[in-house]
Order: sequence, then C-alpha cells, then structure tokens
Amino acid sequence: MEKPKKNKPYMMYLKQSLFAVKPQYQVYRDGMNAVYTIEGDVTRHRFSVRQGEDEVLVLHKKIAKLFAEYTIEKDGQEIAHIKKGLFRSLSGNVYGKSLEIRVEYESYNFDILVGGHKLCRIEQENASFRDRYEMMIFDSTLEEVAVALAVICDHVSDKADSTRYSD
Repeated sequence: MEKPKKNKPYMMYLKQSLFAVKPQYQVYRDGMNAVYTIEGDVTRHRFSVRQGEDEVLVLHKKIAKLFAEYTIEKDGQEIAHIKKGLFRSLSGNVYGKSLEIRVEYESYNFDILVGGHKLCRIEQENASFRDRYEMMIFDSTLEEVAVALAVICDHVSDKADSTRYSD
C-alpha cells in the first residue's frame, strides 16, 4: 500500500486493546486492516512498533525519572529523545530537529510539531472511548514517528485521567 503524498493531510486511527495483559495498539489508515501494531512489555517501558512482520521503531520509557522521558530507536539507533517539562507539554528532538508535543487543557488533544511544522494532530474520538484516537497526519515522511508519539500521548491522557478520577 502506497503512502499518501507528504503535503496532503490524511487520517489514521489508533485503538488500544483494552483487555490485553500487555499494552497493545492497532493503527489503521483505511478500513479494518491495521497498518501498524504496537505491543508493549508488561512494565510499559518498551514498545515495539511493527509494520506487518517488520519492527520499524522501538519506543522506550526511561525508568525512575522525575519527569517522563522517552527515546525512539530505528534499527538500533536513537532517532528521538522526548522529555516532559514542568507544565503540560513535552519536548525534545527527532532526526536532529526540534520536537514539541503540545497538550491541550484536558489532555485529550495533542498537536505534534517537528522543526516548527505540524507533524500531526491527535484527538480522542470521544469521552466514552478513552483509548481511541484520530490522527490527522500532515507529513507522511514521519508517519512511523507520529505513530510512536501517539503512544506517549495515550500515556499523558491516562495519567491525567488517573489524577482527575482519583479525587
């Protein structure tokens, strides 16, 4: 299946499997066949991003950090580093360019910018389906990275939910 052109935005959908022991996600572009599958380990610190049978990226969440910190690897080489700041946003770099994940107030919507340009917009579909996201992709050349970053957005949203509903 051919990727859409870089300058034409398109939709993807990320859905988390709710009853799995290990965290699992499927990412769809069109129809019912997953383009990417993502499987985490039981500790939720390592996620394998697969396209078909091929592992295309690995997302790592660093252990025992005051603020959340992540890396993304491709073919064993680190291509991105992301840290949570004092407030709601996360920032870092990907392929040597600046990376910013802007988190909206309720932690359900996210804008991801690379090099000052919008890579994608991630929104939860609605409040009753918490772990389903619509992804508007603006740059298909970094589609795999956008998919991995969507897992980080889900973590941010889950953390906000646990804080919101524990009071």
